[in-house]
Amino acid sequence: MTALQIPDPSSCFRQAMRRLAATVCVVTCADEDSWHGMTATAVTSVCTQPPAVLVCVNTATAFHARLSASGTFCINLLKSSHVQVSQGFAGDLKGIERFERGNWRLARRLPYLVDAQANLFCKTASVVHFGTHGIFIGCIEHVRLAEDTAPLVYQDGHYVTTSQLAGS
Repeated sequence: MTALQIPDPSSCFRQAMRRLAATVCVVTCADEDSWHGMTATAVTSVCTQPPAVLVCVNTATAFHARLSASGTFCINLLKSSHVQVSQGFAGDLKGIERFERGNWRLARRLPYLVDAQANLFCKTASVVHFGTHGIFIGCIEHVRLAEDTAPLVYQDGHYVTTSQLAGS
């Protein structure tokens, strides 16, 4: 197989990142007035000691300011049955209407999706600003796990699901 030669790697960066499959998450926070959230795939673990994750949020979004002010957030790992939830938080719906899709409850002063694969309740430990984004590093304070796993995955501009490979 011959690798595609690209004269300017930055011009194809977005296309390369579309090939990076990722579990779809909804990141939520709350203030005294309302609940807030956004769909995200730029979520990953940082370390296990202490348990920590990061999420990248564009500084131009209203959610960035709300997340910065909140000090806590919840990462809800979506299941393959949550396409409508993901789309709602990705822009199909606005404000509190986003929480009308799915079974949302409040715990630790944070909205969480009851039937998510997992809910990671985090306290913001650090925010690193780089380029157009804020990288929120959160220390895990509590985890809820579902018994089953069926991740909603986003790749190349589409929702996909996973299946176990033969022999694994």
